Amino acid sequence: MATKTSKRAGESSTTVSVGIRIDPKIKFALDIMGRLQKRSLTAVIEWSISQAIANQATDLDGGTLASSIDKIWSTDEAVRMVNLAINMPEALTYDELRVWETIRSSAYFWDVYSDGSFGNNFDRLELNLIRSNWALIQSHVEKHKSSPTVVPMYDHDFMPNDIPF
Repeated sequence: MATKTSKRAGESSTTVSVGIRIDPKIKFALDIMGRLQKRSLTAVIEWSISQAIANQATDLDGGTLASSIDKIWSTDEAVRMVNLAINMPEALTYDELRVWETIRSSAYFWDVYSDGSFGNNFDRLELNLIRSNWALIQSHVEKHKSSPTVVPMYDHDFMPNDIPF
């Protein structure tokens, strides 16, 4: 999946190019739909996908994928992953789950209670710390990917190693 860039340097487009293979009969049907709706093939495909998303149930409460996506989507990768983990944990990949479990097990990312515990109250999650340390979190998880258990991050993981004392 590639993000298109605009003609001006430094700007990115809001669309993504995706290559797909489809059955010739479906392609024909999409072409006919485009003629009837007076839309381009791309517009028909986008519309069809939007309709499928709007109608896809995601939970027992009758919620749709569209409503879940509205809760999850962010242009910030860290925020988007945390929102996905909170709102639709069953959709996490293994690698995303390792990142999330690292965050969940690391007191550094939580507003801790007076007794030092931090529980699972997502309102106490310090999203700003996750965002500002996103690259460190990913690097930590990558470094410990062969560990059979999740390795939490501690305060010393966020200190630069090159400070002269």
